[in-house]
Amino acid sequence: MLRDESQRAGTSGGEGVTNGGDASPRRGAGRLPDWLPYLAIALGTAATCLVNAFSTLHDLARFGRAVPFWQPLLWEASSGVVILALAPLVRRLVLASLAKPLGLAALIALHAVAVLVFSTLHVAGMILLRKLGYWVAGAGDYSFGLSPGNLLYELRKDVLVYLLLVGLFWLAELWARRPAPHRIAADAAPVASGFWLRDGTINLRLEPAEIVAVVSAGNYVEYCLAGGKRHLVRATLQAEEERLRRLGFARIHRTRLVNRGRIRRIAGRPSGDFDVEMDTGESFAGSRRYRDGLAALTP
Repeated sequence: MLRDESQRAGTSGGEGVTNGGDASPRRGAGRLPDWLPYLAIALGTAATCLVNAFSTLHDLARFGRAVPFWQPLLWEASSGVVILALAPLVRRLVLASLAKPLGLAALIALHAVAVLVFSTLHVAGMILLRKLGYWVAGAGDYSFGLSPGNLLYELRKDVLVYLLLVGLFWLAELWARRPAPHRIAADAAPVASGFWLRDGTINLRLEPAEIVAVVSAGNYVEYCLAGGKRHLVRATLQAEEERLRRLGFARIHRTRLVNRGRIRRIAGRPSGDFDVEMDTGESFAGSRRYRDGLAALTP
């Protein structure tokens, strides 16, 4: 059963009293450093440029056109430098498309326009750098030859480069947002006994392990127990969170807390949100804003 909204009832009650050990959540270490995709791009681009420069030098020599090595090296390096400069813009586009998912047609149109802009900036930037390099070397003016054939040749290569960049940043962001299946860490919060709850005129003594989740219900919070029982307490979820955090509970959504000790599985969604399946079979939807609340659970 997927619980997105709390069940509501009309009983009232006072606040419960809790006690237990300290178990402050730790931040997970699953997110990739932001610079890592750029390092991969830089290393891949440098290797490709070096190989292409030697290949171009060899091909020109076969046709009887001897040129100094710095020229094909400049041609390739100028292209690589512009690609590295454009990579952050591609990443921003990927993040924007993930933050606000588009339909397939709109997504194709967006990237079709983006790849044309990418290719235009790439060609203009590398021509400028090559002209500057020739001027510094005193080798005269560099001529690219702006013909439809040359532009189409560059566009074909730029489409491939653009798709590789998009794929790399997309995979890196999905990895960063995942909450993959977790297991309970050895140092997870200990479960304390002696949890008193007042439901209307009834005082109940509960073991924290009995509680599956605590869900906001208007001016009340609803305690969901493993046996299927529900108890309403007149309180705010924020106040209950302060009391229950020490007992191993974590907020996964602005309207719900879960008992970390009863989590069976955490399944991520492409949006960054996730579903928490409890050992009772119930599932609770979690928001990506609160995914660090489960940082004490490690892969």
